[in-house]
Amino acid sequence: MTRPGLWTCGVLGKVHGLRGELYLNLAVDGLARLDLGTSFYVVGEGAGEPRPCAVTRVGGTDRRPLVLLDLATTREEAVALQGLELLAAGDALDEQPHYRVGDLLGLPVETVSGRPLGEVSDVLETPAHEILAVRAPDGGQLLVPLVDELVSLGEGVLRVADGLLDEPADADPAGADDRAAPGPGS
Repeated sequence: MTRPGLWTCGVLGKVHGLRGELYLNLAVDGLARLDLGTSFYVVGEGAGEPRPCAVTRVGGTDRRPLVLLDLATTREEAVALQGLELLAAGDALDEQPHYRVGDLLGLPVETVSGRPLGEVSDVLETPAHEILAVRAPDGGQLLVPLVDELVSLGEGVLRVADGLLDEPADADPAGADDRAAPGPGS
């Protein structure tokens, strides 16, 4: 997908107009990356090296931006770019705090107080932020928002803020066996 120094802005979507503009289906933080990038590339799924390009115009809205790349000056040329990923590079992007998906997969996850939660099995992309899919020891799955206020990485372990997830229920609550079930006449 991306290599070090390349940051996903989004996927090139539907063509708009006759001059080669395309809607950009934004990735998380894609608009900020589009603003901070100093050089740009496109790459397709399973394709080789990213192909350099220039973003010559950004328009539309923050929710649905339009981009014009130097690779397309006609509608037909833009159609050929649909589905490609737009990547950005630049020093300002490299200075941003970040986690790389490949570095997170398989990491152990625990609460700040040390209760083990499992290990990262996937990172899901949502419009607001990424979500960690954590495979719990019992085989279940926990979903944890990957936001700095809730999750931190240190010494090869992801730590989740205490109180975010429910504590496991005790199998035998105190005194449960000492109480008799009410009988018929009680």
